[in-house]
Amino acid sequence: MEFCEKCGALMLPKKEEGKKTVVLKCRECGNEKTLRSPPEYKVEHRIKHTPREKIIVVEEDARKSDEMTEDERRERRKEILEFYESEDE
Repeated sequence: MEFCEKCGALMLPKKEEGKKTVVLKCRECGNEKTLRSPPEYKVEHRIKHTPREKIIVVEEDARKSDEMTEDERRERRKEILEFYESEDE
């Protein structure tokens, strides 16, 4: 991985048509640098999610939630919170 000498941005490889040489070109200012041998690149993308980033879809009948008392709603919220806390461990 190389960075531009002028602006410091990442330089990406670009193969020129009709030539066998590889050129690194700056994404920002367009500065170019010729390479003698083609670079070997390995691209990896790893994304790590925390348990709180997981998406949970809860579907229920709107009438059912209206029938719940405030105490039942509190208990349900408490169960959900305990579930997430147990996943953090």
